[in-house]
This record gives sequence, structure tokens and C-alpha cells, in this order.
Amino acid sequence: MSKDLASIPLPDLKAELETGFQSDALVQPEQVRLISGVDEQLLACRVWPGRASFPVAVYLHGIEGHSQWFQNTARVLSRNGIGVYAPDRRGAGLNNKERGHLSSYKALLADIEIILRLVAVENAGKPIILIGNCWGGKPAAVLASSDYKSTDGAPLPSIAGLILICPAIHTKVDFDWRTKLDIGMSVLGGDQRSRASLDIPIEPTMFTQDPTYLEFIKKDPLRLLKATKRFFFEQFLLTLKAKSASDKLLLPTLLIESGKDEIVDVAALDRWFARVKAADTHKKIFSEAAHSIEFDPIWFEQYCQLLVEWIGARAPGAVA
Repeated sequence: MSKDLASIPLPDLKAELETGFQSDALVQPEQVRLISGVDEQLLACRVWPGRASFPVAVYLHGIEGHSQWFQNTARVLSRNGIGVYAPDRRGAGLNNKERGHLSSYKALLADIEIILRLVAVENAGKPIILIGNCWGGKPAAVLASSDYKSTDGAPLPSIAGLILICPAIHTKVDFDWRTKLDIGMSVLGGDQRSRASLDIPIEPTMFTQDPTYLEFIKKDPLRLLKATKRFFFEQFLLTLKAKSASDKLLLPTLLIESGKDEIVDVAALDRWFARVKAADTHKKIFSEAAHSIEFDPIWFEQYCQLLVEWIGARAPGAVA
């Protein structure tokens, strides 16, 4: 984690939920921990505490964002007993090394495997819920697949449930064919050419129309604006695996969608979700919300209520 990177305060959103087990004692600043990734690269991970008898969530953020964008939601989950581990993806957020670069999608999956094993050790006996938001929905879907094999061949902890929040498995935003061809040729041309950067084709207004959060996004020094051609090539490979994962998802799965999403192709995503084989699936669409529901003061409380209830239903002894 570089001293040159520092976050700015995220505007607060609060939710008073009807759960009966909220605890202000659990509301405390998150820890920012440094965890050694697959190649011993230190990766920042925000951690919020939970209760002993409740599930714990692992949150994977989107392409431009980072773990702080989930802060308001994580605080609500923590207040309701659910612990949260939210790693910043390598090259993103507080991680300044090789910013915007991904040498292999398998390195990303290996990083997440390390986080999952750490969570299992530190939260023995707790169900683990995997949450993938936007771009983070790609690796989340892949890791949750019934046929997934770890990158190192070692066992992984069981995942008790999968939550996909506006997952960018099918998207409206994309490069044109010329840019895609250039990306492919650059990767074939070697490491130096593949490290050339391209602007990420997303505008702040695609995330939210709320003025307060729109201003935050525009000023956020941790927001990732560019990524390397190699990153986009590895993204393509990861997306293919995520698209083929639907009929291999057998664990309880919750899909959350936004009706006014300018990033995700909701119709295509619905067709993908219809192929999910899990016996326990649920879909909720916030019809008037933009892509980033965690930045929407109108829908934030209902969104948090849904998350808390669904995750809480995975607790030992709970009735789903």
C-alpha cells in the first residue's frame, strides 16, 4: 500500500432496519489490513467485525471502485452482526503496485482464494457468503461454481451463499472491434506493449445520479480510470468463464439488479440467471435505481434490509 494513495471520506448513508438484533456496539471504524497475495504482493483489505453466531461476507468490488465504496453497506451489515472482509483488487484501490494491471486472471482468483482461507481460519464455523458487485461479479461467479478447482490444488472453504449485485457478466459498455483487435495484438506483441493503458469506458453518471455521490466519485483519488491492455485481455477470459458458470451454480444465490443500470445488460443477465441450477435462487430488481445502489439514498435502506435478511437466513439454525 503506497503512502501516495489515500481515500477521501465517503458520504454517510444510514439504514434503520427491522431486524431485532442491531447493535451499536459493533459500529466501529473498519480495520485496513495488509494481506499477502499469491506472489507475496501486499493487498489492502478492509474488515468490519461481526457476531460469533452470524455469517461473514467476503465482498469483491467493481472495476473502477474499491472496498471503501461498500463502506456504508458494510457498516449496516456489521451493525446487524455480519462481519465483512473487503479486499482491494491487486492494482486497484489502496494497492498502488502495477496500478490498473492484471498479469493473469488466475492471479486474481488466487488472491481471493487466500482471502477465503483467511476468513475461514479467523471465523471458524461461520458460513461464508461471497458478494460480487459489478466487475467483482465475474470472479465471484467463477469461484462459486460447483466445478471450480483452486489455482494451487488445495481445498477451499465452503461458500454458503452467493450474492451478485448488478454483476458485470453481461454489459452494455464495451470497446469497439478495432480496440479489441488492438488489445489482442498488443498482448501477442509482448509484455511492454500489453502494459499500455486504455481509459475504462465508464462515466461517473453511469454509477449514480445522486449529486453527493457523483461528486465523491469524481473526486475519489482511489478510483481506477485506466487499465492496461493485458488487464482487458484477462478480463475477457474471466468474463467467458463467468458467462459459462450459470449452470454450475448450485449454492443459494441472490441476484440484485438496477432497473436504470447503464453498465449492465439486465436483459442478458436475466437470461444468464435463468440457467442457474441452484434450488434456492432469488432475484430482486430495484426498478428506479441506477447501477450503484449503495450510492442511492432512496433505495439504500431497502437494499440493506434485503442483504441483512438474506445473509442472516444462512446463519446456523436460521429458517430461510
